[in-house]
Amino acid sequence: MPKILVADDNQDMLDTLSRIFVLYEFEVITVLNGKEAIRKARDEHPDLIILDGMMPEMDGFDTCKILKADVRTRDIPVVFLTANYIELHHRLKGLELGADDYLLKPFNSRELVVRIKSILKRSELTQRLRTENNVLVEQNQTIEKRLNKIEADAPGGTHLIVDPETGLYTYAFFLEHLKNELDRLKRYDHRLSVALISIQKKEKLKDLLGIHLFNFLVIKIANFILKMMRAADILAFKKDEGFYLLLPETEKEGAQKKISLIRRAIEEQQYLDEDMINSLQVSKKKIADLSKIHFFCHLMALTAESGAVPDADELLRVLKSDSHCLERTREINQKG
Repeated sequence: MPKILVADDNQDMLDTLSRIFVLYEFEVITVLNGKEAIRKARDEHPDLIILDGMMPEMDGFDTCKILKADVRTRDIPVVFLTANYIELHHRLKGLELGADDYLLKPFNSRELVVRIKSILKRSELTQRLRTENNVLVEQNQTIEKRLNKIEADAPGGTHLIVDPETGLYTYAFFLEHLKNELDRLKRYDHRLSVALISIQKKEKLKDLLGIHLFNFLVIKIANFILKMMRAADILAFKKDEGFYLLLPETEKEGAQKKISLIRRAIEEQQYLDEDMINSLQVSKKKIADLSKIHFFCHLMALTAESGAVPDADELLRVLKSDSHCLERTREINQKG
């Protein structure tokens, strides 16, 4: 039974909301001000918190700010339900503080319950996605501890190794290793492939999902990629560009085969199930954008016989061009 904490300074309103939610089989906790709401949230760990805007001792905005800053309560969904702060700038302020919805009184009880259930479902799906990726995060934490020592021992090593939002290697870490591999290529009989896998319509997906769900999506995609990589390979993520893969001792033919297999595998996955899509409350047109995720794959392969070895910046600039995009190249060949 979902547990809801309701904070409102009007006892009649608390009684009304309690009757509504109990009717729909919710457990309800009520408090009369923001300070009490914070204490109850920390003690009771409700599944969702409803805040009135204007309350004595501490209003809803300050209460929400404190809840979202506290590691014990920051992941609990918050909904404003107010009759006093009704202007657009009030609503924007509440949402910017981290609220999941901003509703006005008087309200339709059925609509209120539907919205609350939708937010709870979305929260549940988010938690499920986080749980599914715990293995990857734990693996990267272990790697981070080991590599932090390497970083500390390296002269001038100041870059973060693991992105705290996704648990993946940072682009800076990838770039350092790419430079090392290019130096090896200049001196030895060495093979190297570098790939970039980018999400098509990335900005549209980010807008629809929100940053937190988008980060979970990134980690989930990374899980599938990692399963097809060797221990010597490096996978990093750059927010504006995509997944970078460093494949030492991999020639062009082998790299093309591997990247094609990876692309096919990650495009076959259903990342967002029906419940998750429905919980986002988006139009049917937008649902079509969420139902299937596609990728662009760029690849460059180098050997000691390739001629002059480019520096890392030049290599990455060329890598991102259409001439090294496998999908674009395939389209050109088909037209030819």
